[in-house]
Amino acid sequence: MSGPLMVSISGVRGIIGLSLTPAVISKYVTAFGILQKGKKIIVGRDSRVSGPFIEKIAHGILMSLGYQVVDIGIVPTPTVQLIVTEEKADAGLIITSSHNPVEWNGLKFVGSDGLFLSPDKCVELFALADSGNFSFPTYQNLGSIISQHDANRRHIDAIFKLPYINVQKIRERKLRICLDSVNGAGGPIIKQLLEELGATVIGLNLETTGLFSHKPEPIPANLTELCEAVKHHKADLGIAVDPDVDRCVVINEKGEPLGEEYTLTIAVNFFLKDVGRRGPVCKNLSTTRAVDDLCNLYKCEVYNTPVGEIQVAKKMIEVKAIIGGEGNGGVMLPDIHIGRDAPIAATFILQSLVNHGGTISELKASLPQYEIVKLSAPIEGINPDAVVSHFQKLWEGKAKLNDSDGLRIDTPEWWVHLRKSNTEPIIRVIGEGGPYEKSMERCQQFLKDIVEFSAQYKK
Repeated sequence: MSGPLMVSISGVRGIIGLSLTPAVISKYVTAFGILQKGKKIIVGRDSRVSGPFIEKIAHGILMSLGYQVVDIGIVPTPTVQLIVTEEKADAGLIITSSHNPVEWNGLKFVGSDGLFLSPDKCVELFALADSGNFSFPTYQNLGSIISQHDANRRHIDAIFKLPYINVQKIRERKLRICLDSVNGAGGPIIKQLLEELGATVIGLNLETTGLFSHKPEPIPANLTELCEAVKHHKADLGIAVDPDVDRCVVINEKGEPLGEEYTLTIAVNFFLKDVGRRGPVCKNLSTTRAVDDLCNLYKCEVYNTPVGEIQVAKKMIEVKAIIGGEGNGGVMLPDIHIGRDAPIAATFILQSLVNHGGTISELKASLPQYEIVKLSAPIEGINPDAVVSHFQKLWEGKAKLNDSDGLRIDTPEWWVHLRKSNTEPIIRVIGEGGPYEKSMERCQQFLKDIVEFSAQYKK
């Protein structure tokens, strides 16, 4: 028996017992430990039920390579990234497969700079893992392990120290917030964060059991329970995070999803309008034009990158961006660390709401208005490179084209992005522009054309 093993710039992800086995875990952890050539590594995980056995394998291998392993337990992915930089560690290893279903798990690899490994470094890592060309220290040079239990506290403290976060002003609003952490790693830290910001928290699925109460990706179809809770409890808003807490989405006071694109949009608006910062802003190619509109309004340069946190991070470093992120609910703030961070996103949303003074619906209504469409299809039988080439020829001279990650087709009225997923065996079609129904019809037609072209291509 086998299953899909996703090996990409997002790390390694597979199905436990099928594609992600102890042998597979061992080869990638060993290769990572050798590649980093370090002495100190931070290890954290989300709450998945397979996490403990993977954690023990990772601890043993890293100790056998001479590392001092600092285990920080069940914590968000961005918390590991932050602690790597604070501890001046040589590396970080995160045991998670983010928003994938419960049967999946995986490994995310963090360098000494707190960033995920670059694409070139990933190629080197995966080649070493496949070669099996490993050597280990003798008994005199084995490593050790210690546990630290204050990582969440340190993360919250770092956010509260930001000069533009007015903790007292947020506390005075006494917000009522429904929170759904889908039994992932986010329950403890997000609940603590919100309560320290003076909120009354109505919790859903906060226990870190790893037995997800619904599909874990924080998209509207999976958040019906949270939407109902917001209405029932007459909350000011709802917040949902994914299992490893790098994505944050919002439900308005009417029990309606704002759309995951509006997490970054609100954050960018807060940073440019309320804080008054000016400088480059980075986002990926699949992210809403609402961010572009805000950057144009406040005369800031916006840069589009291939999808993937490290791709956005690399561009942020290159252009010295002040803020960035991805339209899946991810906000990246260099003032703390350059990684998608749901605790930062949640804090920015609350500060923005309090500064605005009205409801979360009114805050959204004050921003550029778009409705994005996100479709996907199984990649089996589809040649992504052939698809890109086909549509490039079709749209050459008719639209602005960007082929740095699949193909993005831009016209003044709309855009569509066609790309292979880094994290699932699917091809994605994402687009916006004009009424939602028209955008949906356009994206469905592109998806249909992809499938029909692929069927002809195989012949």
